Amino acid sequence: MKDAMKRLTAVAALAALSACATTDGAADAQQSAQQPGQQRAERQGRPARIDRAARAAIAQQPGLTQMSFWAQEFVTHPNDLEAARRFAEALRTGGQGQRAAQIAAQALQQHEGDIPLTRTLGLSLLSTGQAGEALRPLALVAASDRTDWRARSALGVALDELGRHTEARASFQEALALAPNEPGVMTNMGVSHIMSGEPAEAERILREATALPNAPVEARQNLALAIGLQGRFTEAEQLTRVDLSPQMADANMAYIRGLLADPRRWGDMRQTRRN
Repeated sequence: MKDAMKRLTAVAALAALSACATTDGAADAQQSAQQPGQQRAERQGRPARIDRAARAAIAQQPGLTQMSFWAQEFVTHPNDLEAARRFAEALRTGGQGQRAAQIAAQALQQHEGDIPLTRTLGLSLLSTGQAGEALRPLALVAASDRTDWRARSALGVALDELGRHTEARASFQEALALAPNEPGVMTNMGVSHIMSGEPAEAERILREATALPNAPVEARQNLALAIGLQGRFTEAEQLTRVDLSPQMADANMAYIRGLLADPRRWGDMRQTRRN
């Protein structure tokens, strides 16, 4: 069920390709991290020097380059908080959620209570389908920063996936109070209503989300889902084909018909969301 729902957006397919591409890059960087200068410094019993200028410049590079850089920095400077934060977050945004969670959890043993690492841990666990494990770190982040609407939205997604829809919507409402009309949060709210078997209410919210500037692809695809679950297949298919290939659109429509035939499955699905 969870794997099938990932077909509902092109974003999921792109993320999978990114994950394949970044695995080798991160591994290669970690294997090559022990440079001669670092090895000499270690033999002399002193830590390797941190190149602050290189760290500042890497932010302008592509994601895979950043991941490789921070992998090397993390190996070179295993006790450095910035290296741990940046490497874990680069892994997460590069589609390596499981590895990102491992790095963040490892670093938190040394940097207990660090909020950026805790945020990366929660988001990484959520991205890999571990909503139960993600709940505590996301709740800690939300409680520590009353202005962090993204953490509240992600917390709502985790609650939704655990079947706690009323609590999830309260979290989404808190996020929207901080970031009014944020289309990603509204998309998550719409999906919450789909999971509760309320496609008409989901349609209303998702139509508002898709009309906003910078609306994510997920908003339109989930709108198509909400419409299809009300039996309006032609309209749903038209929306689906805006973003997806004909083959993916056909697969999505077949899946929507399957959901319509068995509403018990609606609350058990895992959408591609905006975390």
